[in-house]
Amino acid sequence: MEPLSLLREGECGVVKKIIGGAGAHRNLMDLGVVEGKIVRVIKNSGGALLVSINGTKLIIGRGLASKVMVERLQ
Repeated sequence: MEPLSLLREGECGVVKKIIGGAGAHRNLMDLGVVEGKIVRVIKNSGGALLVSINGTKLIIGRGLASKVMVERLQ
């Protein structure tokens, strides 16, 4: 497992775990980032990440993205 923030543009990963407090869990759940979901990175250029989950595009700050542990898909 690795943080979502390490995936490169075009890569996908399955959300395996969210580390952090209740606030981080709540914020990510509100965005639809929950365990078992597949996340595709559209843009990762040093700041916030642009990702796609279930066909919906989201912007997630780098700090929050580093709390999302994913298993990279081949």
